[in-house]
Amino acid sequence: MMIQAMTFKLSQQIDDYLDLLNYAKLIGDLEWSADILQTLETLYNTGEEELRKDLEEQLWRQFDQVNARMMDLFVQIRQSEDEAHKQILLEQMWTLKLERITISQQLKTHTDKI
Repeated sequence: MMIQAMTFKLSQQIDDYLDLLNYAKLIGDLEWSADILQTLETLYNTGEEELRKDLEEQLWRQFDQVNARMMDLFVQIRQSEDEAHKQILLEQMWTLKLERITISQQLKTHTDKI
């Protein structure tokens, strides 16, 4: 959710500067156009880096949450004496393991791009 809000905000800022750029070109102000282009480049690069960092932080939070849920399930499995309930818990554990693998792959892909 946070990533989408940041992406939307960055997109809005870029749109605003593009409108200003169009106006600067329309009135023939080359210096202002150059300044706006520089601002757009900086905004884009800064925004992209912030989005990358936020995405990585979000992935790590998800990873930690999955690990915490797995630990809770592990405790429940150890304490459960009902085999049918244990089986349900083991299936949930398997699902969480697969989710953790997916998050790990996303983290690896993300860090390989940097």
